[in-house]
Amino acid sequence: MKAETQLPKALYFVRDETLAEFRDEAKQYRVTLSELSPGIFASVNPERLFWVLDYWPVNRLAFTSVSDAAKQLRRMGRFWAYAGGNHYRRGMLIADNLRCEKERLWNFPVSARGNRWQAFTLSSPNDLLCSAQPLKHRFAGGRLRFVEDREGPPSRAYLKLYEALTLADVSLGSDDQVLDLGATPGGWSYVAACAGAQVQMVDRAAPDSGLLRKFPQIRFHKGDGLNPPVALLEDATVILSDMACEPAKLFESVERWRKLPRLKVMVCTLKFHGKSDKHLIRQFAAIAGSEIYHLWHNGHELTWVWRR
Repeated sequence: MKAETQLPKALYFVRDETLAEFRDEAKQYRVTLSELSPGIFASVNPERLFWVLDYWPVNRLAFTSVSDAAKQLRRMGRFWAYAGGNHYRRGMLIADNLRCEKERLWNFPVSARGNRWQAFTLSSPNDLLCSAQPLKHRFAGGRLRFVEDREGPPSRAYLKLYEALTLADVSLGSDDQVLDLGATPGGWSYVAACAGAQVQMVDRAAPDSGLLRKFPQIRFHKGDGLNPPVALLEDATVILSDMACEPAKLFESVERWRKLPRLKVMVCTLKFHGKSDKHLIRQFAAIAGSEIYHLWHNGHELTWVWRR
């Protein structure tokens, strides 16, 4: 077999906490892995796996110097992100030459896409792996963190929605009717209300009354998040769900909900108890208009985003 066929075709960026899930997923789908550097895995078969902070289809590029690397990359595109990894100092010199953005805390909202972002990391001192389509765009490697609001939100869950909306390039606004299911204590409702949306919260437990006083456009309804009132479903343009429920039950619900005529967007957390159901994850991913992320602010969970 020729050496060329053994060149990496995909990179996976994985955090320690989800490494077991990632390895199990790779095993189930016969993805052969090699560890390029701590937390960065390469494969010769570019299979999309989901327990990753970022996923890149990649090509190899050989270079003779830092300036040569920057020159070649600049010919391929204008906007580049550097994801660290092996030979970090040399990579940073290339990144500085390209004027890559520095990793930082972002203020929400921020655009993930806008320009055509590409990404690179070094595999050896004179070879790099570059991607024209990193899953997380300018946040290559998946480290997307925000300046935190320590006073307003009723829980830190708001950071997950910040991240999901950013990556999916979704904006909420005053024209939206948001249905937040399993909403209490209200971190996601807080984000939607701050954007000017009308928000209907459904949960078995009421949120803190201060949230409802602060945002007159939030209404609370006591009930089951998986079975909200039909009238609320029919009015919704956006459905949010960070509730703790079995993903299999959630799948049955979203299959019904996506047929709602006014609905444009759904963002749902897939929370697993024990080892995740990899086949079910792919069922979510197979729904037209879907993407699945493992967010920087996720725990042992994934986030599914659907756009009509």
